[in-house]
Amino acid sequence: MEDGRAREVTASIDKMAQDEGVPVAVRHVCRACAERMHAVGVVQYVVSDLGQGEPVYATDLAAETIAELQVTLGEGPAVDTLADERPMLAVDLTAPSPWPVFAQAAVEAGVRAVFAFPLQMGSIAVGVLEIYRSVPGDLSTVEYRDALLYSDAAMALLLEHVDDEPSSQEENLFAGGFGTRWDSVHQATGVISVQLRSGLSEAFLRLRGHAFLTGRGLADVAEDVIEGRLRFDRDDC
Repeated sequence: MEDGRAREVTASIDKMAQDEGVPVAVRHVCRACAERMHAVGVVQYVVSDLGQGEPVYATDLAAETIAELQVTLGEGPAVDTLADERPMLAVDLTAPSPWPVFAQAAVEAGVRAVFAFPLQMGSIAVGVLEIYRSVPGDLSTVEYRDALLYSDAAMALLLEHVDDEPSSQEENLFAGGFGTRWDSVHQATGVISVQLRSGLSEAFLRLRGHAFLTGRGLADVAEDVIEGRLRFDRDDC
């Protein structure tokens, strides 16, 4: 039975890639997962050099916005999944939540349930696969197992294609994702680090704080930093 489910999950991912006529990439895992799990969105994160979860693909704009919000706030199912290295199942975001700001924003975006699963390398979580649904309710036993299988497939892709040195193979793996939008966040973090004469972690925290206080997207604020429209000074700390 389990082998049969695994074959079905693999086939659903392969079909997504075959329809495009390209090798399997992160987007195919996320899209196949969304379709099979009846989700309104699926996001994959990987751990960045700063130890933070960083979204690399979202199936739609709403999922992208919610994922970026989690990074900005530093709260949400994906954040806790990385920290605790175990699945986080939020079956009804209108109920009392450990992530009140995130939950409210997610509900306003049409999401009522979130399921986050760690991408495990041994005992260490190196990423997250996060599933959004528009209706409240838990996953069935079969759906839970399928979610784990999609997480395993995402992890297998990372192990196969991601090396210490960037490569065209790795670029193809993440093609169609956050791409240059998240590159701008990295670049802006470096610029702020120079402006503040601080480490990258503090610079990233300041970038996130400004995005939260102004209610703007992290990547949008990053563009302002890069273009010189926004500057951070030590005196403002």
